[in-house]
Amino acid sequence: MKFTEMTRRPYIYANLLFISAAVSMPAIAAEGDRGIEEVVVTAQQREQNLQEVPISISAFTSDAIEKNMFSDVTEYITRTPNASFISNGAKSRRRISIRGITNSLPDSDAIRTSTFGFYVDGFNIAGSSINPPIMDIERIEVLRGPQATYFGRNAIGGGISITSKKPENELSGSVMADYSSFNTWDLEGVINLPIVEDVFAARINGKYSKTDGNIKNINPLGGGNDSEYKYIKVSFRLTPSENLTIDLTGTYADELAGMREGVPSGVFSAFAGDVLFASFPDRDGDGKADPAIDGIGFFPENRNRANFNSPQEVGTNFKYVVGTIQYDMENISFKSITGYIESDFFLRGDIDGGSRDFFNEFRTVPRDSFSQEIRVQNTDDGPLLWNIGFLYAKDNGKSENRTFVGDEEPFGIPSGGAIDSSDENGEKTNWSVFGQADWSVTEKLTLSVGGRYSSEKVETIISGFSGATITNVSLNKTFKDFSPRFAASYAVSEDMNIYATVSKGFKSGGVQVSPFPGAESFAPETLWNYEVGLKADFLDNRVRMNLSAFYMNWTDLQTAFQQAGTDSEGNLTLFGGIDNAEKATSKGFEFSGTALVTDNLIVNLTVGYLEAEYDIFTAFIQGQNRILDGFTIPNSPKWTLSADAEYTFDITDDIDSYIRGEWTFRESIHSTNEGIINGNGFPWRVPSYDFVNLRWGVNFDGFSVVGYVENLFDSVYYTNAFQKAFSGGVHIEPSLRRFGIRLKYNFN
Repeated sequence: MKFTEMTRRPYIYANLLFISAAVSMPAIAAEGDRGIEEVVVTAQQREQNLQEVPISISAFTSDAIEKNMFSDVTEYITRTPNASFISNGAKSRRRISIRGITNSLPDSDAIRTSTFGFYVDGFNIAGSSINPPIMDIERIEVLRGPQATYFGRNAIGGGISITSKKPENELSGSVMADYSSFNTWDLEGVINLPIVEDVFAARINGKYSKTDGNIKNINPLGGGNDSEYKYIKVSFRLTPSENLTIDLTGTYADELAGMREGVPSGVFSAFAGDVLFASFPDRDGDGKADPAIDGIGFFPENRNRANFNSPQEVGTNFKYVVGTIQYDMENISFKSITGYIESDFFLRGDIDGGSRDFFNEFRTVPRDSFSQEIRVQNTDDGPLLWNIGFLYAKDNGKSENRTFVGDEEPFGIPSGGAIDSSDENGEKTNWSVFGQADWSVTEKLTLSVGGRYSSEKVETIISGFSGATITNVSLNKTFKDFSPRFAASYAVSEDMNIYATVSKGFKSGGVQVSPFPGAESFAPETLWNYEVGLKADFLDNRVRMNLSAFYMNWTDLQTAFQQAGTDSEGNLTLFGGIDNAEKATSKGFEFSGTALVTDNLIVNLTVGYLEAEYDIFTAFIQGQNRILDGFTIPNSPKWTLSADAEYTFDITDDIDSYIRGEWTFRESIHSTNEGIINGNGFPWRVPSYDFVNLRWGVNFDGFSVVGYVENLFDSVYYTNAFQKAFSGGVHIEPSLRRFGIRLKYNFN
């Protein structure tokens, strides 16, 4: 299958799945007494049945997380309808999108303003990371649509909540070893320790993984995208009385990779082709310079080779501490969550991506965040449930960047001279109050009203130069907002609920360096979301279907731009920032379904349909104003589908087994606005793709053995084309096929 083809395989798979489900449906009700398990979520800060919450949610239980082998944010995002991601060459450089809403600020900015609330055990880590380790997890919840009331802090696109397993009063644990393609080792261990019976317990997680990587550097320098990852988490739970619970968790993670992973595309960005490498030969006779073949060629013929002449390193490390105190009175519960996180993203070495010595970059972005949240809610069974809270948060960050020229001495700058230098210090202070009340008007009808008032002050100091552009500014601005939410849910029957919501989303504006007078700040982004949904269980809880439809109306959508070139004297000029699209809309629907076809066979299906478009937007791209009215917003695939089927069976009375197949499909996208104006050609238009995973597991006496292959048919695809100063053209993080085996032992 060529990477440019519009594959028909996804539609064949989908049709087969629907036909299979339709044929099996009449037999489901008669097959056994087992039903689909209830899923408990905490999307509204209290434990509720997923089917009763008036929010479009994808929830993954601990069993699903383990069976799917989730280890990265992208893996559960691809199993979520109307959610997508692009990867810019590193685990710390993922950008996710939900319903067309995506992060716009560059990864290298001192202060990260996320578009999503990203919570781990009630603590928002979005200011430092959106890709925490996935290990020893109780549940992952992905909430679609604005979630200002409970997730706050710029959760305009939705919320992601990860709940870890807590210490328990029994001795238990597990050890795991996984070996897969590219000499990849993944070792994990968990131990739960009851220190004082029924009063004090601890839980310790540890993880170590390393890989030789799927990309090799053919240069004598050697290396490639080999990586090493270390992670440890220690949790304590103190329960001195029935009413008081105190949790304390500390986490440390460190990742180091040998390169920003990617292979050359053979297509220059305008900046690289017209400015940086304009002296390269014109091989195809079109009057423009062509990227260097460099002995390795281009994607898709080259999916596993690079050729860079200076060392590269890219990675991130972070550590955080979260303390939670919960005190339950007769009908009132009080909860305090205090969190602190430090992170450091770094990029060091070769950034021209070729065997000639043009540029080396050294960048580090240390950040830290502190937050204190207090919640009070009632816990009785009365017709009125309420929840109020207060949040104070402060984010600090620095971005230090130096780019030096190499022996090729571009632009006549002596070797070792700086062509780019910047120091950015940022601070963001946020406080907010929030609350929600749910009134059961009748046994069937519940009305909800909630909202959050927030104030956020952003301060930035930037100094340095990029080529001939000199910067020395100090800026600050305060943004205030009230985001309400209204919902109504109606229980049509004991097993079916319908709901409607109207909610506002808000993302703070910011300050920036701009070559345009009056553009030193960009406006807040706001949207109104209108949504209806249905959640139902059928056939004695053997079939579950959730359906939602939405319409979102945007104002001042934030979108990134970057401009580079030369001035009248031939000096390099570089600048970038955030622009506001005046109007945009997003509409679509989401479906998720589960069918327990027999007591041994369970099937899941998700479908997302999305139309996210700029309505009014004139963007400054490649030195010109470009009208993007009517174009699809980047990273907004029209169709996102996924499915899995799992069949369980007994080999003997003591040995059980399962076979599991997983399928994912994403429609084609443009990943950037620059990609839109460059047209539908390679690599700017990212083609549709799909892939299939297959797993076979055996369980006995606390042991489990799983053999697996990911991307079974070796589909050739990529999620986006990312650029820096790449002499081989913009780079592509190629797909790969992975074979592996996993051994695990659980004890208690």
